[in-house]
Amino acid sequence: MANPLYGQNKKDRAIAGVSPLGVVVPTIEKSEVSAGAFPTPAVNTHYIVTGTITASTPTLPAGVLGDVIIVEMVSETVVDLMVTNSQALVFTTPGATFEYGSKVTWDAMTASNGSAILASGIDCTAALATNDNTLTLTGATAGGPGNGTYLIFTKGELYWRVEGHAYGAGALTALPSVAFSNA
Repeated sequence: MANPLYGQNKKDRAIAGVSPLGVVVPTIEKSEVSAGAFPTPAVNTHYIVTGTITASTPTLPAGVLGDVIIVEMVSETVVDLMVTNSQALVFTTPGATFEYGSKVTWDAMTASNGSAILASGIDCTAALATNDNTLTLTGATAGGPGNGTYLIFTKGELYWRVEGHAYGAGALTALPSVAFSNA
């Protein structure tokens, strides 16, 4: 291989897993989850949720620094739920806790009659205790979490970090139910 600093063989600069800036990035495989129980998560996988998930308690894998797991709800209708009404999707970390400061946000305003929300605010749940080892999303027909909800789990040196946003669903008369806790 010629020296890429001098411009020879520019096509040789394309290395799988390395960005054009030279940053090593994981290769992300996409996997569709149509409905039913959420599968056991695999590292470096982007889960596209196209149906409603039933009560499930998947445990994140041990992973290594830089591993990523993405969960994203994608649907064609705004009323579709990511999690079955009144049931819970509980992500558990294999470590003692999620990384301090992990958080999931959501829109804090609801419509009292199902009409459009004209003013909104942001609220969140955050992993602030040393034993916050579960993240629970509970389905609610009038609140969500619904279409567009996403979670991004990233493996740090010791623990998994999670960031995401839960979008509402249906009439939006309730807020999405998302919470960190110790199980």
